[in-house]
Formats: sequence, C-alpha cells, structure tokens
Amino acid sequence: MKQFAKHGMVLVAVMGVLLGTGAYFHRDGLRPNTSVDTMLLLIPDSANMEDPLIREWLDAADEEGFHLEVVRDSKLLDPMFQFHAAGLIVPDQVHRIANEALIGTLHDYVDRGGKLMLVYDACTLDLNGFFPRLESRLSDLVGVNYALYDKYKKNTTESGQIWGNQKAMEELELPPGRYVPLTTESEKPGWLQRVSWYSTEDKENNQKKFTLVRYLYNDLKYSFFRTAGEFDGKVLLDSKAGLIAGYRKHGRGSVLFVNLPLGYLKSRTDGLLLHAFLRYFAGHILRLPYLTGVPDGTGGLVFNWHIDAMSSLKPMAVLDKAGIFDQGPFSIHFTAGPDVDKFGDGKGLNIEHNSEAQKWIRYFLRRGDVVGTHGGWIHNYFGMHLAENNQSDFERYIMMNTQAMEHASGQHMTEYSAPVGNHPEWVTSYLEQRGFLAYYFSGDSGMGPTRVYRDRGRNGSSIWGFPILHLGTEASLEEMNFDSVPQPLVQNWMLSIEDYTANKRLARLFYSHPLGATTYVHVLQKWLQHAQELSGEGRFRWYTMTDLANFLNSRRQVKWSLTRSGSKLLLEASHPKNLVHESWIFPKSEYLGLRVVQGRASVKDEGDSWLVTAKDGKYFEIEMEEHIAHPKNGL
Repeated sequence: MKQFAKHGMVLVAVMGVLLGTGAYFHRDGLRPNTSVDTMLLLIPDSANMEDPLIREWLDAADEEGFHLEVVRDSKLLDPMFQFHAAGLIVPDQVHRIANEALIGTLHDYVDRGGKLMLVYDACTLDLNGFFPRLESRLSDLVGVNYALYDKYKKNTTESGQIWGNQKAMEELELPPGRYVPLTTESEKPGWLQRVSWYSTEDKENNQKKFTLVRYLYNDLKYSFFRTAGEFDGKVLLDSKAGLIAGYRKHGRGSVLFVNLPLGYLKSRTDGLLLHAFLRYFAGHILRLPYLTGVPDGTGGLVFNWHIDAMSSLKPMAVLDKAGIFDQGPFSIHFTAGPDVDKFGDGKGLNIEHNSEAQKWIRYFLRRGDVVGTHGGWIHNYFGMHLAENNQSDFERYIMMNTQAMEHASGQHMTEYSAPVGNHPEWVTSYLEQRGFLAYYFSGDSGMGPTRVYRDRGRNGSSIWGFPILHLGTEASLEEMNFDSVPQPLVQNWMLSIEDYTANKRLARLFYSHPLGATTYVHVLQKWLQHAQELSGEGRFRWYTMTDLANFLNSRRQVKWSLTRSGSKLLLEASHPKNLVHESWIFPKSEYLGLRVVQGRASVKDEGDSWLVTAKDGKYFEIEMEEHIAHPKNGL
C-alpha cells in the first residue's frame, strides 16, 4: 500500500477499463480486430514514429515473426480507451522520462496479471529529467534496486563482462560460438580450455559460466546499472555489479527486466541481444505463435565462400576433389581484379583474362550456386582504404568488380561481401540502388538476415545484411588455422551450428576462404555428412543469400492475424501473390485442435509445437482452440 501511495492515486477504474474488451491501438490510430497475440511497445506522446529507436523494435519483431505495435502514454492512461495486449514492452532511450501516474499504471498493470518487459533506463527519470531519490520507482517490480544515483553518482552505471549458465544461453537462443567459458585471471585462457565446450557434460553443468565475445576481440563489455539486493526470480544474465537480466513474478503478473541498452546496441550494429530478449519475452514468457523466417520452417545455413586472389585456385581444386562443393547451393563471391595488395602486384584472379578462374565461375553456376561480387577489384587495398568519406573515389572499384563478374557469369549480381569486413553505410545504399539483395556483414554477429540499423537509422529498405557466425574471436577457417584452433573444437562448433539452425528453425551465415579450408578438410567432410543427415530428416537446408533475401522480402507482404471467433481462435493469412512456403509455429502448451477450414495449408505435429505451412494460394484459415489453463493476459 505504501508503494501504491508513493506513486500517487491511480484510479482502479482506469485499469478496469484497460482489462476489458474493445478496440486496438495501431501505430498512431485505431484498428479493429488486431491479432490477440499482439504485444505493445510503450512510447511517449511526443515520440516521432519514424524515430529509428522505435522503428528498430518494430522491425525486429517483424523479422522474428511476432506482432508488435505501439501505444502512447496518453492512451495507456485514458480510462475511456480500451485495448488488449499479450504483453507490454517499455524500451530503453525512447522512454526515459515518466510521471507518477504512468509509474502507478505500470504497477497496477503487473499487479492485475500483465506481463511487462522493462529495458534498462526506461522510466528512470522524472518529468524534470532527474533520477528520483534513492532508486528507480520501478525497483520493486524489477526485484532489485537500480538507478541508484544518490548512492553512486557518476558511477551509477558500470561497464563490464556479463555472463550466464549454459541453460540461459540456450533459452536466449544465442548461437554457439557467440559465448565462451568465463575465465578468471588465475585460470589459463586459450583454446585448449574450450575443447569440451559443447560436450554433454558442459550442457548438464549449469554451474559453469559463459560470457559473450565479439568477432576478432575478446574483451566484450556492456554498460548497465549497478544493482543492489537479492533477486528472487530467475536470473538469466549476471555481472560483478549486479543483475543484468531476470524474470520474476509480481502480484498476478510478471516482469522481465533487461539491464542493458538493447536499442542503443542495435543501432551500433550489435542487435543480437535485442532480438534474443524479444524472442525470449514473446516465446518463453508469453508463449506466442510466430511466423518463421525460413521457408517451410526449415532451418539452415548459408555457406559464403570468399575467393579473392590467384592463390585461391589450387586450394579450390583440393576442396573440389574432397567433395566439399558437392552439396549446396552456396553463395560464392569473387574479387575480379588482377591485383590484391597494390596496383601492379599481379596477385589477383584477373577474371576478365583468366580462363581458369572463368571455368570455376561456370562450374559453380552449373551446380546451382549463386555467384556474387567480393568487394572492389583489388581486395586488400580496397578493404584497407575504403571509408565513409571516399565514396567518390572507391565506388568505381565496386562497379568494376560487378561488371567483370556479370560479364563472366552472364548474370546480374545480387550478392556482395566486403573485403576485410569493411562496409561503410554508403556501400549499402550504393548496392541497393543497383539491384543487390544481400550482403555479408561482420556487424550484428550471430544474428540471422536482418535489415541493418546503424547510427542514422535503417541502412536500406529491401536489402538484407547477413551477419557472420563466429567461434569465439574467429569466423573463417583461415583465421582458425592462423590461430591454431584445434580441429576437435572446430568440428564440435561446426556440428553445433548445424544443429542450432535445424532445431531453432533459423538461418545463419558461415563464411570461409578456400586456403584456410584445406586445413580442415576432414572436419568439413564430417560437417557436410551431418548436414546431409539432417536434410534427410527434413530439418536442414543449404540456402543462398539471394534465395533468402527474396523469401524475406516476399514474407514482408504476408498479412496474418489470430482472432477470436466464438469459442475458437482463427488464424487468417494472406499474401498478394502466394503464401507458399510461409510457415508458423504454435506452442502446444497454448493451442490445440488446429484444423484447416479454408485454403491450402498443412498442420504438422512437431513434438512440443504445431508447424503450420502454407501451400499454393493467396489465403487460408485455420481454426483452433486455446488451452483454458493458459488464458492470455490482457492489458
């Protein structure tokens, strides 16, 4: 009662109406019959809907296949306005300021059964832009004290490593290799310690801690609030300075607190955690259905080969003889110029005048692979000197490479990869204007295909970035060879990423160069054998960047909703051209008795879930029941 009084009088009638039935809020207006699985993103009345910090949340939910719409503060507080939500998200940066009425409403929402995801600095400032005395006014919901400005002043936030156990990493669906065992200064670091990384013993030992790492650099640190007090819920991530992420019950509802600036990180090309926690909230806590991001709900990998110099040709022959190119299709990218490090060095493929290089291009095309362009003409020089401010000097090298590859292949180029991972923002715009659909990307590592957000917002509208997977600090087999990564570790990881994409129904990108791959031929052979086994079970596919980009652009046109029809729920889905290959996952714990009532689709029992897959056609309806024991929480 003291806590309630502290935040001011909040009329019971307000939440009573909010918990009723009625219309739904959509973007900046009303829309009837919104899907009952819709989550809401709370934003201030003054917020601009085109703000990238808002759009990135909506785009992330769309990419993950969940329904997310915005609601403004005034609507949340208006007793005459009615709406439902499966859950409510209050994002970082966008909603730092909150008045006492809003704080009280959030408390009442959770007390009455609502499910809240609260991110980092959301609602930590009062109307004057100051931290309230002592702690955040939402500390009691979160379960720990945070935003302790009076106590810590300039040290209110901390920067450091974060960690969690194996189970937490798997529940957050972080890919193998993006997290490694946490070591102390007294422990011996290095690859030998990690050989048993994905052994059965490690997975069963949830006392072992794992920390996140980034490609090339191992000192990945995040900023977060220092916290105080014992957390009485489920800890997902932790740190030396306190709780990083946890989920707990409160009243009749529950709260997922993420003490990380998720939106800020995504705008700085580290979007993995925003997507991970959005999936965790929607999937694990709310148990919502979702539209999968892969055709037919079948996970898989893009194998992206980078062929950048004359020295690649002999290793390619070795790999071909070993059967490494027998599967696929793969995405295979060439740097076409005659030089590599400096003009005149003669180390390049010189595709316009090299019959052997041309023969390889034709060979891959016959196999059904997609041939793409690897940067700008002179691999190392281009990669080391390319910058945001020299487009006028360097765009010609991209065009020269593209024209040479189109002439050699007889096809329009749709895929691009950046030499040494150097990809300024202007490159994306340049590529999209010329019909490219996809590009390899060293940012946002561990994520699936995404429309990348950078400092100025979304970088492109229909062109997709394909972030890399990496094993600790290494991504390509060439890098692993240079750093003497043991073959057992590489093999365990490569098998793990195949299982990961198959089990989670996701698509990810793995890349390498031919030279480094020759060191791991036996590993690759076992990897390809496992891929064939998974494929035989119908659980894995090889994808190209072009195929997935085309699928994802088509997927954006899918309209679907889950609405009540009497005592039943009705899934309706439509597409202006064809729904074929679109698929949905419905958790069995929430839904039963799925039955096609109109159109063409299949319903498959997948153990703990139902897989709904559209057949040829523009529209279908599926009727189902909802488990009474698991009613959806309204707002």
